[in-house]
Amino acid sequence: MNRSIWLAVFLVFSIGLNLLFVGIMIGRHAFDMPPERAHFQWMMQDISNETRKRLRSSMRQHMEATHEQRRELRKVQHSLLEAVTAESYNEESVIAGFEELRRVSVKLQDSMHRQMVQNLRELTPEERSHAIRMLMHGAHGPRPPRHDR
Repeated sequence: MNRSIWLAVFLVFSIGLNLLFVGIMIGRHAFDMPPERAHFQWMMQDISNETRKRLRSSMRQHMEATHEQRRELRKVQHSLLEAVTAESYNEESVIAGFEELRRVSVKLQDSMHRQMVQNLRELTPEERSHAIRMLMHGAHGPRPPRHDR
C-alpha cells in the first residue's frame, strides 16, 4: 500500500480510538465503576456525592440514548476501513467514506456536548470551573509549551 492509504488507515483508526476513549470515560462514570477504574473520577473529585449521583443517572440515560449512534459510527468506520484497504482502491468510495465518518462523528460529538452542557447545569460555578479545566487540560493542568517546533 502506498503512503496515502496508510495515512487514511491511521486517520480512521485515530478517530475511532478518540471516540472510543470518550465513550469509555462516559460509560465508566455513568455505570459507577470503582474509582481506580473510572476515568471521570479525577474530573469529578471535587463535586458533591449528591451531584455525582444525579450526573451518573443523566449520563447513563445518555449512553442508552446514543447506543444506536455509537453502533452506526462503528459500522461506518468498518466500511471506511474496507474501502481504504480494498485490493482495488476506489478513491471516490474512500472520499464518501470519510464524509460519512465526519457526518456520524459530528452527530455523536454534538450529542456528547449537549450532554455536557446539561451536566454542567447541575454544578456550582466552582464545580463547573473545575470540570472544564479537567476536560481541557487533564488532571495535571495545562501542558507546558513545546520548544521543539
